[in-house]
Amino acid sequence: MNKQIGKISKRVIELLELQYTNEIPIIIGDANIEHMKREHLEDFEKYGSDIPNIIKYPTYIAKNPRQGSIEYIKEYKIEKQFVLVAVRVSNKGTMFVKTLFTMTERKKNIYLKNGYAKKY
Repeated sequence: MNKQIGKISKRVIELLELQYTNEIPIIIGDANIEHMKREHLEDFEKYGSDIPNIIKYPTYIAKNPRQGSIEYIKEYKIEKQFVLVAVRVSNKGTMFVKTLFTMTERKKNIYLKNGYAKKY
């Protein structure tokens, strides 16, 4: 079952210079959840319920240069974790949450240095 979990906001559209004029719903489906459980179970169990919050209040946002996905990165200061939620457009034009995983601070810094990520 698919369900709306957030939206690509006007601020994200402006910061990443996306080709959209209106906010776009972000959907999560059973297949997406199954992928996250299969590929990143520990991260999903810890942060999966926080996906709407990560999308609404990211610390950083990025546009993946290879896959074109929009990435919401949330810093959890207490745990010193950076959690990335990737959103990608489907063949039918729907924005889906594709994956969630933790990333290192080093990788986050590379994203910032190379201009992929911007402070939200």
